[in-house]
Amino acid sequence: MKLLLRSYLLLIFIAALSANVLAQQFNMNEKTFYYPHTYSKNQMIGSLGLSTAKLPEDVVETDDVFRAPLFSYRLKYGLPENFIAEGGVETNLITFHFSAGPKWNYQFDRLGFSVGADIAYWFGQLEQFGFDTKFNGWIMYPNLSAGYRFDKFTISVKSELVLNLAETSINGETEISNDLDFFNGWTIGLYFEQPLWNDQFVVLGIRSTFLNFYYPMWAAFSTFDRTYYIPEATFTFIL
Repeated sequence: MKLLLRSYLLLIFIAALSANVLAQQFNMNEKTFYYPHTYSKNQMIGSLGLSTAKLPEDVVETDDVFRAPLFSYRLKYGLPENFIAEGGVETNLITFHFSAGPKWNYQFDRLGFSVGADIAYWFGQLEQFGFDTKFNGWIMYPNLSAGYRFDKFTISVKSELVLNLAETSINGETEISNDLDFFNGWTIGLYFEQPLWNDQFVVLGIRSTFLNFYYPMWAAFSTFDRTYYIPEATFTFIL
């Protein structure tokens, strides 16, 4: 975790220097994704990102640093009355996670706030190494965001609850509906958005995740019943 924080502090420092050299006067409301600004009707902002997570040692059964990469694409679409629609997909090639939901944004000068909820469906399939296993489930993510816009960058904080709605596993031809706790845990993340070159914006983020079940690690077949702490790092391009 210390190495993760040091690496991102260094990246933020380098990015800040590049912003002073390369940044021009941008309309932040057209270039930022995590900063919860107001959207004009039919306005669209997309993002393409990569996140990595350090999985718990007792799950991956090694004390080596193990990063679990997730590729993501997300889109926000402006609606009337400060509402937006957001959708996205994440994948690590054996698992896919689709989410969508409404949010209400409010902006007061440089401060921005957002409240919303996403519904997600995920599924994974493993048919290698002697396995014939499939998992799928439904998750709800009530969320809150707050951000501040500086002249050449923004800083935002986003927190969400993670609620299990349903989960099913299939081993061979046997289907099992898993009995999970409704409250799975919560997350909180810090996101730094700024121009990298010309009018191209990037996001550097770190997120702390406290979950009983972290869906990307379903293939580890963990049997532990406890809350895991999973640190994550993200790097995202704004499209």
